[in-house]
Amino acid sequence: MKDGRHYSKEDIILISESAIGKSLDEILNSKLIKIGKDKNKGGLGQLIEYYLFDIENNSESEPDFIDAGIELKVTPYKRIQNNQLSAKERLVLNIIDYNTEFANEFRSSHFWYKNNKIQILWYLWTEDGNKYTYKFTNYKLLDLAISEDLKQIESDWNEIITKIKDGRAHEISEADTMYLGACTKGANANSVRTQPFSKIKAKQRAFCFKTSYMTQLVRKYIGDYSNVEKIISDKSKTFIDYVNDVVDKYKGKTQKELLSIFKLDSKAKNINSMLVNRMFNVTGNIGETEEFLKANIIPRTIRIEENGRIKESMPFPTFKYKEIINQKWEDSDLRNTLEETKYMFFVFKMVDDEYVFKGIKLWNMPEIEIDNYVKKVWMKTVDVIKKGSIVKSIDSNGVRTTNFPGMSENLICHVRPHAANAEDTYELPVKDKHTGLNEYTKHCFWINNKYLEKLFSEFL
Repeated sequence: MKDGRHYSKEDIILISESAIGKSLDEILNSKLIKIGKDKNKGGLGQLIEYYLFDIENNSESEPDFIDAGIELKVTPYKRIQNNQLSAKERLVLNIIDYNTEFANEFRSSHFWYKNNKIQILWYLWTEDGNKYTYKFTNYKLLDLAISEDLKQIESDWNEIITKIKDGRAHEISEADTMYLGACTKGANANSVRTQPFSKIKAKQRAFCFKTSYMTQLVRKYIGDYSNVEKIISDKSKTFIDYVNDVVDKYKGKTQKELLSIFKLDSKAKNINSMLVNRMFNVTGNIGETEEFLKANIIPRTIRIEENGRIKESMPFPTFKYKEIINQKWEDSDLRNTLEETKYMFFVFKMVDDEYVFKGIKLWNMPEIEIDNYVKKVWMKTVDVIKKGSIVKSIDSNGVRTTNFPGMSENLICHVRPHAANAEDTYELPVKDKHTGLNEYTKHCFWINNKYLEKLFSEFL
């Protein structure tokens, strides 16, 4: 019987150290271990638990190392463009029991009991690798009690618990919170649980550290973190507390007043974004600061005209035709983006012929809208591409009309071009029947401006 669950903190660190620079294959060979078929089926994390740390596979509610009070997590990262490092996935923690988790305070919760100390063992994921060949490169004991992020993690936990207490566990979304999320966890969308304050069954979810949060840990403890700006120095403040303190100083000021305050003389198209960066004393882009990156919050400025109109719809990144047709809705780029991302809108409204900074709105799309309205647009878009029926007609001036879902077809979003010009294209998986083209102008999903107008009605 393996007894790794009783290892000390020092034992855990020494064993972690012994794995650095090695793959699972090399660890097994060094121990003269050959895995039988019955032990070959587990994921890399389970195999490391068993063969490196001597922990029997289990679903116990205690931390993996009982005596040390430490949970073990084996997690991947990868290299992306410009040789930058990124977490490959979120770090899934314990399943949320809606019927019991709400009954305690944060420091006496099951989440805290199981996860307040986490031994992270990182491996470098590569496309040509497998669970036996990935190299373990770094480890870190994450002690939440002394973490600079504790205040925000506790606030995130409370946000999730509040929804449970309000009988809205079925409305929980990973984008509700900043660093600690509640991700879906189950075989499929039908994996549901009862909740204590509503008869509506809710999707099974687990606490997790978001991919964006894990990416910043990877860059901090493995990569180069020297150029990342930080905006919060006071550990006693949550992310939103700090943002609200800054926003309150400038709310109600006109664009001209802000230009004067920050000694800016510019008529640039992105002048409002420049003003927001100055509000937070950021030399670069506020969206690239540590706190915004950790929380996967995308800052956007929005202009509301005097009559309440918002002229522009909001674009998402362009999709590649060859990639989107191979995705399933549940795991699609668009759904993941909407499920995991929160937006911070900095609102400027026209008042007496001058834009006034009215404050911020923190928003993420409700899951019911994602899986109904947005899903329909996504499904039709994929169908049009697969059938090679993008172009519906071409008028006498050569202007194309497509079969992609337009603004009039859906209350929330639509598809239209998002390219430098008509020649800015992506390759098609199926030749377009009407034109015979093998590539087509870049398109993306857009949130309708009318939907945005309703979203910002509080500022009218």
